[in-house]
Amino acid sequence: MNETNFSQLFHQYTKRFINIIPRDSSLWPDEWKTVYYKTYPRLPKTNLSHQEIKFDLFEAIQKRSSKREEMRGGQINLAELSLLLKYSCGVTRKNQEGDGRRAQPSGGARFPIEAYCLVIKPGEGLTPGLFHYNVKDHCLEKIWDKTFNQEDLDKVATYEFVKDASLIIFLTAVFWRSQNKYGQRGYRFVLQESGHIGQNIYLLTEALNLKCCALGGFRISDEQIEKILDIDGVTESLIYTIVIGK
Repeated sequence: MNETNFSQLFHQYTKRFINIIPRDSSLWPDEWKTVYYKTYPRLPKTNLSHQEIKFDLFEAIQKRSSKREEMRGGQINLAELSLLLKYSCGVTRKNQEGDGRRAQPSGGARFPIEAYCLVIKPGEGLTPGLFHYNVKDHCLEKIWDKTFNQEDLDKVATYEFVKDASLIIFLTAVFWRSQNKYGQRGYRFVLQESGHIGQNIYLLTEALNLKCCALGGFRISDEQIEKILDIDGVTESLIYTIVIGK
């Protein structure tokens, strides 16, 4: 019995746009023009800084690599995390209409990606636990308090280097934001955008003298991680994981 090649089916079914998109944006429905933000109004918030960083882009690209074996269990501080989030997936400038332009390209400016930070070894200004990155207000929203010890990480991590991580960033996708405009093809744009953010994180870790490695999986399933993140795994689902260390 031949196994169904779902990747091939996905590629074929997303080759064309289902929706006919008028060139005149005044004819678009509000959903296509509205930027949606996920927030947790009742959760404790930690404001992030708006400092800048200067580094040689060409040098960062040349040095970029997955440094899984170089993580030494160092602490990450609030200033470093602020820079990582703002310049990988945060608002970096405003246009004439006052709308936020972000660090990553996004198909149709739909911005379907959400970022969650699992702080394992906190430095100055941070506490351990799971946070959601509130892009609109550039702050961290604390979902739960928990100190992850070596035993906890051993239960979930396939690779030894994760035990020496300072932080794990989980990127999730709210698929509706892209697919309400682009239909099935919007799923391609979701994955592309997560890759843009991932590369931004890689280059920023070089600039900040941090270590970085994208991670393909854990001992536990995506569904179990999504339960930890408190998302349903359907309308919002995990698509990318990046380990940060020092």
